[in-house]
Amino acid sequence: MEPANPYATPSANPYGSNPLSMEGSVAAETIAPLAGTKGWVQFMSILLWLGVGFMVIAGIGMAAAGTMVADTIAKTQPTNPMANKAFVLAMGGLYLLMALFYVYPAIKLWAYGSRIGKLKNSLTTADLNAALHEQRRFWKFTGIMVIVMVSLYILVIVGLVGFGAMAASRGM
Repeated sequence: MEPANPYATPSANPYGSNPLSMEGSVAAETIAPLAGTKGWVQFMSILLWLGVGFMVIAGIGMAAAGTMVADTIAKTQPTNPMANKAFVLAMGGLYLLMALFYVYPAIKLWAYGSRIGKLKNSLTTADLNAALHEQRRFWKFTGIMVIVMVSLYILVIVGLVGFGAMAASRGM
């Protein structure tokens, strides 16, 4: 074995002893903060699943009860907008659509929590990467949904202001 050259550039392998493998051991100090969030992550996932369930029940209930109420109103007040079954069914369908938007984040949060549990047992960088990819997917979807919702809010506000201005100009 040759003696170490004190003037050579230092080299390090962040992936363990095999430079061709990314498989290595993750320090306990790295895993501890992630492991501390596992319970909370899965709790939030359960809350999302409960929200999905309640939205589905509300959507179906709104459509069913709304059609019965629409029939009753149609008999006594046929010109009332609530007598329109299509409106009530659309509201129920909107709740079902909103429930669908909560399914993906619930799946990703649960997967992230599960990957943290697997990482606690294996201590491998592959499991750390898998957990972080699940987290990235969750936040990417959440960020896109926030952008879409803020854009919709802006469009609705501009539309309401324009509608109000138009209505005010006709009234004068």
